[in-house]
Amino acid sequence: MRNFEIKSLLSELEINGFVNLTGLIDNKTIETINCKTEHAMSQPHANGQRGYIKDGCQRYLADTISYGREIIDVYTNPTLIDLAEAYAKDNIHLSNYRIYSTFPSKDFKMWWHLDNKIDTYDFENRVFVQKVIPDNKGLIFLMYLSDVEDGGVQLVRGSHKWSRDYQTEGFDHMEEEFSNDIVTFNNAPKGTFIAYDYALIHRAKPYTGGNARTSMFGQLSPSSIPTGEPILLNSRDILNLTEKQKQVLNFGKEPSTLNWPIGQIDAFNEQTPSGHNLMNKIKALFV
Repeated sequence: MRNFEIKSLLSELEINGFVNLTGLIDNKTIETINCKTEHAMSQPHANGQRGYIKDGCQRYLADTISYGREIIDVYTNPTLIDLAEAYAKDNIHLSNYRIYSTFPSKDFKMWWHLDNKIDTYDFENRVFVQKVIPDNKGLIFLMYLSDVEDGGVQLVRGSHKWSRDYQTEGFDHMEEEFSNDIVTFNNAPKGTFIAYDYALIHRAKPYTGGNARTSMFGQLSPSSIPTGEPILLNSRDILNLTEKQKQVLNFGKEPSTLNWPIGQIDAFNEQTPSGHNLMNKIKALFV
């Protein structure tokens, strides 16, 4: 593991809007996380079967933080938390989080966007609603859990200095204006770890072929931001958590929204061969 100096990281964040923390998490921890989540990432989350939630060309691990103490320790890494709190000048908490795989797609192109916003769930219309909060500072981190050749994260260097002047989440209409400031993290190994101001304009680079990219994501927000998504933990993993870890994980606080995304029934279309055989047998009973 590398050692990082918070003061120099803060200077980079103020200037560029992001810092490269690769080396913060060791390879053994990354391999353990992949081992513990591999099976679940191969099957839909349904009817008590733990797995992924499908949204377009992406798969999101349900109950992400319940798979092992190693995952908790990444989200509450002391250097990461110290940096986030120094940057926000406040106590921070984990408001959004994911482990997810993105598959190459000819139909989906992620838009340029920012994440300094509050997410809530509209139960009446069954949709997530976002409200941009310009005057707010927090961090997002993204760590690759797989080697990434293409489809990596793209950041617009310095955009956190001016994106807050716009009351919008999307910035596709300005791509030509900031194209010279785009930084792309392609051809990068697992363990690549980037932290950035959540007012920094960013996206995943669109790609149409190659391998899936698996990543771990977390949004660390100041106390002025609502609690965020529910956090479900395994009782196996919570012994000896520190008070700071409990703060970050929102112990004793009511969530302010639902976990995103909420899956669609079409996830069941991807049946295993045995699943198809079982369905065919059931259908045969009614022919």
